[in-house]
Amino acid sequence: MSRPTPIHPQPLGCNAEGQPCSARAGETHVGATAALDRARAVYLGGCGLLDAPPAWAGRRQFVVLDTGFGRGTRFLATWQAWLADAARPDTLHCVCVEWHPLAATDLIAACADPSLLPLAHELAAAWPPAMRGLHQLPFAAGRVKLTLALGDARELLPRLDLGADAIYLGGLTALGNPALREPGVIKAAARLARPGARLASASVDPELCATLRQAGFTLRKLPCETTQAERLQAAYAPRWRTRRLEPRDAAQWVERHALVIGAGLAGSASAQALARRGWTVDVLDAGGAAAGASGLPAGLAHARISADDDRLARLGRAGLAALLAALPGPERHALWQGGGLLLAEPGCALAELSTIATALALPPSVAEVVEADQASRRAGAQVNQGGWWPAGGVAAAGSLVRAWLATPGVRLQSGVRVQRLRRAPGLTATHPASSGPARAPWQALDATGRVLAQAPVCILASALDTARLLSASGLDPGGPCRQDWPGLPLRAQAGQAFLVPASSLPRLARLQRPLVGDAYVLPLPPAALQALELPAGEPWQLLGATYENDPEALMPVAAAWAHITRELEPLVGALPAAPPDGARVFRGVRAVAVDRLPCAGPWPDWEALARARPAARQRPADELPPQPGLYLSTALGSRGLTLAMLAAECIASHIEGEPAPLERDLLAALAPGRFGLRRLLHHGTPDA
Repeated sequence: MSRPTPIHPQPLGCNAEGQPCSARAGETHVGATAALDRARAVYLGGCGLLDAPPAWAGRRQFVVLDTGFGRGTRFLATWQAWLADAARPDTLHCVCVEWHPLAATDLIAACADPSLLPLAHELAAAWPPAMRGLHQLPFAAGRVKLTLALGDARELLPRLDLGADAIYLGGLTALGNPALREPGVIKAAARLARPGARLASASVDPELCATLRQAGFTLRKLPCETTQAERLQAAYAPRWRTRRLEPRDAAQWVERHALVIGAGLAGSASAQALARRGWTVDVLDAGGAAAGASGLPAGLAHARISADDDRLARLGRAGLAALLAALPGPERHALWQGGGLLLAEPGCALAELSTIATALALPPSVAEVVEADQASRRAGAQVNQGGWWPAGGVAAAGSLVRAWLATPGVRLQSGVRVQRLRRAPGLTATHPASSGPARAPWQALDATGRVLAQAPVCILASALDTARLLSASGLDPGGPCRQDWPGLPLRAQAGQAFLVPASSLPRLARLQRPLVGDAYVLPLPPAALQALELPAGEPWQLLGATYENDPEALMPVAAAWAHITRELEPLVGALPAAPPDGARVFRGVRAVAVDRLPCAGPWPDWEALARARPAARQRPADELPPQPGLYLSTALGSRGLTLAMLAAECIASHIEGEPAPLERDLLAALAPGRFGLRRLLHHGTPDA
């Protein structure tokens, strides 16, 4: 099994004058003051951010792509310029690539100017672990967003999903990262440019200039007053269209109003993500907030470890980060208990886990290998096995749903069942100006045909009912009421869990951290205890869970308890043979896709795809022509807490035209149209 190249942090060095300098991204042997001067003169100035008015004046959002983060001087200078500009855009996005990041403490030591130190401290406090992939860091109440792309630029740049208004070609000097000078890397960065995007570089290498001209840029070489050398300034103005996929566009919605069907984890996260961006969101649900499987009092969210750092491992890290960033501040400690957990690997020796940890260069903040006695001390209860101790914890699931639904701008309608969707007849759409012809808004109808709500954007987050809604609305590949060709093959997976007073389980009476093997036991956070009106001061624990394929024929309570305790026995020893007095049983039904991955993103326009040329059907699932304004967030399975907010951020960033929080290969893996596309490629259209 091949393993990915790990990320190795780059130590901070010193130049000949004893000043701190990084050894990457074009700042090698450049002092702090000189680096800041060059950042402002070459990059900010070259991209028009120091002009009067600056290039971002009056914009809703502005996206900067930097091919080499280095010690963060360009990012900090751009952030500082944004703060100082009264005409700044509402949101500044900076997407920065780096293969050898500095340590958090070195970011402060390398700070170029005292005026930047407060920003450098904020950056260091939010600095992510050195793991490959995208790490989104919000600052200034979310109005400045840094997406730190850790990894080889040759691999990452072609997989980014964004539209850049400005490109800093950092790391191209003679002592910089030589990989960044390759034509493929330059072309990959150029493919992300929006029309009219500005580009700046400290290099005027002839091969670089030739590559940029071929990619559609017009170039100017200008003197740089700070370095006594030439600098490069360019604008993206292609004379021909060479790109198959246009970069992510900044959608300018006239009416920022969305409709969400479903008030569980997926729906509440989607509503919260849009409401934080200034949208009004109507949420409809027949049962109310957290009425389904999301109503479990508590659940786990944690990083996953695999030897090849597979898709679920990458999604787990991104999902946990998205969840933590979205926890409501005032209620954070009541809703979330962090500190990690024991993730036992039955039948897997600790030496094998240590080999994986070394090969992946896992930072302890992501996961570490622990012996049984170390796990016992951390967990507060005796355990018989060691294993992984990954980042993560316990969230009060139902309480978190209600907190997200209480976000200003979110309006919940309970007790209403949506029978089908349709486009509003005879109405003019408030659709983004950049998306072509206007479309009528989506309407949610009940069984009598009454309009329950309508909005330009609709997100289906209704778990298993999502497939029925698509079919009833004539939006799946097979058309209305066609069950022989489903575009969204979901299945039901039922589960049972038991809530018990800790005093009834002497072995686990003082448990402080979750224990996970083939089953789990976890302590309840304060918000869950309060929501259930349990006695104050008495700890309770949740034991789960079963995985049952027939929701109509669940295990008897005694059998479900026996199954869970039998799975926990190798980890914690023998537990009571029957549920203790006072135990409560929780039951729910999970929606699971056949490939066990979530479905998050735009829903395809199957009629448009059927009319398209055969070559158009060979695109990745995330590039299919969409039904404008229609999105899905479902099939989260048993990973709802870990992945719900990540799915919501993928959808919200697509709606807003922001840089995506995931790489393209992961977006394609989550694309809801992936199943219908496979069927279309293999069997043709339903009527063929």
